[in-house]
Amino acid sequence: MDEQVTLAPPRLGIIISMFPELHETFILRELVALERRGVDFDIYSLQFPRDPITLDDAIRLSTERTQYSSLFNLRTLTAFFKTLLRHPLRVSMAIAKVIYHGRDRPKDVIKNLAILPLALHFGYVGWDRGVRHWHGHWANIPTTACWYLQKIHGDTWSAAIHGEDIFSPNRFLTHKLNNANFTAVCSGYFCNHLKTEIGLETPEHVHLNYHGLDPRVMNHVPDRTFRQRDAGDPVSLISIGRLVPTKGHDVLIKAVGKLVAKGQKLQLNIVGSGPGEAELKSLVEQENLSDHVTFLGALAFEDVLDRLMNADMFCLAPRLIPGQPPDGIPNVIAEAMALRIPVVTTRVSAIPELVVDGETGRLVEVDDVESFADAIASVAESPEEAQRLSDAAAVRVGHLFNQEKNIDELLTLFKDYTSVSLPGRE
Repeated sequence: MDEQVTLAPPRLGIIISMFPELHETFILRELVALERRGVDFDIYSLQFPRDPITLDDAIRLSTERTQYSSLFNLRTLTAFFKTLLRHPLRVSMAIAKVIYHGRDRPKDVIKNLAILPLALHFGYVGWDRGVRHWHGHWANIPTTACWYLQKIHGDTWSAAIHGEDIFSPNRFLTHKLNNANFTAVCSGYFCNHLKTEIGLETPEHVHLNYHGLDPRVMNHVPDRTFRQRDAGDPVSLISIGRLVPTKGHDVLIKAVGKLVAKGQKLQLNIVGSGPGEAELKSLVEQENLSDHVTFLGALAFEDVLDRLMNADMFCLAPRLIPGQPPDGIPNVIAEAMALRIPVVTTRVSAIPELVVDGETGRLVEVDDVESFADAIASVAESPEEAQRLSDAAAVRVGHLFNQEKNIDELLTLFKDYTSVSLPGRE
């Protein structure tokens, strides 16, 4: 940002659609890790939280480091008109580029234009606080806010992409990422797509950067061993995820139905809530599984962890649905693997980067109920095989999802692509 002088020490400005968001704990973990490394940053939330904030780290960061503002108020409108008076050509050109590059997605154009006053307001606040580089999480509005601050005020910025809507035509996303200093992507599947499929001018500026696992999981890893089931006890299955079609809970329920019909003793616990709950409960009744399937609803993380560690197997059957955000690598799969819980899941999106069929878990094709049932049975009937898979899974997830290693890589990207001086490795 030009025409201002400040003596505040340089820091990062991290723009997020909503902070905190219950299903974005991976972002919270990254922020806590950056803070632990001594990185100075502020969080700029484009929306106020919609759910109660319960996690201690989220409460602290939202109170101490986060700037909030409504979309249109006296401060945002003042920022807009002040900038328009100072830089009418830059503002007009930015608006024109949003309309031109986004013409294939008119609804997104409206959203991107609506965010301009708020982005400019945060830009002034950030400059006064010493922000010298912006980092936007997700491919949509946060990266637009960062892009505005570059085009209008000359600030540098980078993107963190976690999936979202990157697989349908999106010319404005390509334009934005072409203007970013670098892009960090949370899975090889997403990273390869951005490098090869959307027409970037400098695909070499796109880098893979996995998330780290929740420390509350990692605290249990050193002492966690494979759980041996007592003979005659039912196999305890657990599935964790929002009750939406992309999670494939219906496939798992039908697979359990086939196994129960063959005499297999199973108990499935489903953790999560969502709009598909009534339909899934109806399916359980149709399959005559009321005694075998329990819906636990949304639970606190500590309760989820307790349920997870008392399960014999973790099962999730994700699928891709056009127009809906895809899963990359669901965190719950990585968490189960770290805790040496055998995993059965589907060959979709980035999951095969972590789950290798027959080596670190079992993979089946999407919507293949028979194969999913067979995979569950094969793991349940061979404790030795289940333990071999679980031991190998713990090693693999420990390598890919090592929080400190991944933060090292992220800090290196900031160092290589920006002029902001950040602390090095511990």
